[in-house]
Amino acid sequence: MNFLSSHHALKINVDQLIWSKVQSNRIRHFSTRHGLLEGAKLRASSSDVSASNQVPLYRTEGLFAVDKPLNWTSQDMVSYIRGILERDARNRGAKPVKISSRVNKERIIRVGHGGTLDPLATGVLVVGVGRGTKELQSYLSGSKRYYAEMELGFETTTLDMDGNVTKRAPFDHVTLSAVNEVLPQFVGEISQVPPIFSAIKKDGKKLYESARKGLLVEDAKLEPRLVKIYSCRLVQRDGEGFKLPRFSIDVECGGGTYIRALVRDIGYQLNSVATTISLIRTKQAQFTIDECLSRDQLSPDAIYQAINRTNELMLTPTTQV
Repeated sequence: MNFLSSHHALKINVDQLIWSKVQSNRIRHFSTRHGLLEGAKLRASSSDVSASNQVPLYRTEGLFAVDKPLNWTSQDMVSYIRGILERDARNRGAKPVKISSRVNKERIIRVGHGGTLDPLATGVLVVGVGRGTKELQSYLSGSKRYYAEMELGFETTTLDMDGNVTKRAPFDHVTLSAVNEVLPQFVGEISQVPPIFSAIKKDGKKLYESARKGLLVEDAKLEPRLVKIYSCRLVQRDGEGFKLPRFSIDVECGGGTYIRALVRDIGYQLNSVATTISLIRTKQAQFTIDECLSRDQLSPDAIYQAINRTNELMLTPTTQV
């Protein structure tokens, strides 16, 4: 088995472990004295249903995926979905309270996401509703896949098109052959310095908050972190072929990897600099971009149907081969 194959096998094992853990938790939760089928029915009723037959906050609870729009933060998406579900709950006669409420916290519609996407990135955002929010931690550390378009010759403060240009370097010497030779160097466990514009906390503050106040990369003294890259390959841009100084890469990686930092480091390895032009998360764990709901598709019916599909899949035993 070669180096790339061994890391691909490791990625598969990690995904299977996360998937099995989530399935195990689900099955253990639903295996009540009424049997698995009865337990699955109980999921459609929130734990918030009282003995007085109170209208449940949720029609069902669990996970689904949405295609995050450009220029939306991940939290924007969470708030938007929470608003949809709050209105649905009220229309059904339930009485949800706002997320800021300090009383009746059990009546808050719980919505969360399983891994931040930058505002300039689009694609798969795993969303948890109700008890599903407790399962999101597994997705933070699980594998993800990205399609990134990058451009050689300049670097910005944010390492994407949202920042100001801080460096320029020649790129005429770079060839596609050189790119193909460099990319395998980033497969495996690598050391990566995170972007200063990130949600990582340092001295109790998120880095992007300090960066917005003028903190420079050289002053931040960021420590490199080990991240896992399972595959990194050059891909052709749709209908345009390969046209340097822009090119695109398909990356599959573990949790905690910053694609903007990966693009930066690829630029350095090519004796130039580079910036991320666009970024799409195409897969997170078992969720793919083709299965995601778009913003325009989001409605109570669509959300709960998507959650039910995930629940059915998670209750289906996997076959070991």
